[in-house]
Amino acid sequence: MPAVSERVPAVAARLYQEVSGPGLDPDDLEGRDPRFIEEVGRPFCDWLRKVYFRAECEGLEYLPRRGSFIAVANHSGGPMLPDIWVMISQFWELFGSQAPSYALVHDAAFRVPGVRNALIKLGALRASRRNAEKVLEAGGVLLITPGGDLEALRSFRQRNRLDLHGRTAFVEWAFRYGAPVLPVVNVGAHEVYCTLFSSRALARWSGIERWTGVKTVPVNLGLPWGIWLTGFVPYLPFPSKMSFQIGKPFRFPKDPRLAQNPDAVMRAFHRVGDRMQEMLDELAARRRFPVIG
Repeated sequence: MPAVSERVPAVAARLYQEVSGPGLDPDDLEGRDPRFIEEVGRPFCDWLRKVYFRAECEGLEYLPRRGSFIAVANHSGGPMLPDIWVMISQFWELFGSQAPSYALVHDAAFRVPGVRNALIKLGALRASRRNAEKVLEAGGVLLITPGGDLEALRSFRQRNRLDLHGRTAFVEWAFRYGAPVLPVVNVGAHEVYCTLFSSRALARWSGIERWTGVKTVPVNLGLPWGIWLTGFVPYLPFPSKMSFQIGKPFRFPKDPRLAQNPDAVMRAFHRVGDRMQEMLDELAARRRFPVIG
């Protein structure tokens, strides 16, 4: 079997062929294409995980081997989603491409022709409560990054700080559907470039928040542009070594009434968030240098 790197040209040609057709629906679970994942997604994402980002993952023994669960992760690296590609590569390796696994993605990504179809075929859904509920009702695996664009575009000095921005929906789903919550964190993904600072005021003033839904504008330093503004400019990520840790699942009682109890939801939310920050601190303490790892 050819090495992953030797398959990249063929994968690129296949990718263009597959994504140049009519636009798919980012709210439709049926858009996920296991054949596309095997032929395009896995070779590309496996190469990123194993070769380019040299990713390591610990805690794989905590992954539920059957049934639905909600993987809750910190988010880094902006709209090119370097951490997401590595995570889904690991999921595909463990569960296979046929398993119904989905990731919620910001609506702005689906407005880019070609990118839209590729994401949907790989299992991306528009980030919405209803789409999350559809996955869990179907018994699927759901990957979410509650911090979203605000966390993914935070400043470099905050790269190892978790910020879920009080988004508690995943706890409500856990109560409603009885799905375990799996904490997943990484360090290194926010070192693919350096965000000098990030401004929510600039996003509002410039109209970017109104036009795109993206709530902050970063000023980034990296390749190949040097310094650039906003998270919409494609870039060449530094080959930053990524380290992932999966924690023991949180199992909350299946009780729809608790999903409507703000105090119960907030207590569970803080339990998950506090544990994720502990895991992040542990990984960050082991890291010797940015990018190198």
